[in-house]
Amino acid sequence: MSGATEAAVWDTIERYFALLQAHAEADVMLREILTPDFRTGFTDGHLWEGPDGLREFLAARSVFFDERHTIHQLSPPERAEDGRWTCRTRLSFFLRRLPPGSAFSDEYTGLAWHTWLLDATPTWRVAAQLVDGFAGLNDNARVLFSRPQEGLDT
Repeated sequence: MSGATEAAVWDTIERYFALLQAHAEADVMLREILTPDFRTGFTDGHLWEGPDGLREFLAARSVFFDERHTIHQLSPPERAEDGRWTCRTRLSFFLRRLPPGSAFSDEYTGLAWHTWLLDATPTWRVAAQLVDGFAGLNDNARVLFSRPQEGLDT
């Protein structure tokens, strides 16, 4: 694994989060950064798969109007047997939503660990983003992620 590969992986994940945080539509994300077989969800829980799953995932998280994901650590990318690349990240997140009828927004914060699967051909794209675990969740985030078998508790 070269420094160029690590930089490309980091850049790809950052571009994914930039689109996610901008609330890009599924078609834009598929065109810009995701593979057609993209999947996301919880390693031992609910998965959203393919274009329809992506649309469901984006709809589930559409309640958030402000968000940030900051990567703090990236494991060295490794090439998998199928030619794709895999790595893990540790990141902090901040999400904000305005509950219906409320004058105040709710904040969701914590740390998350993800396993990533990336495709480098013809350009770098995300094939999977899977949540491995959490730490330091505030009360709102603890509720949001309380049922990984079912998805997000929005």
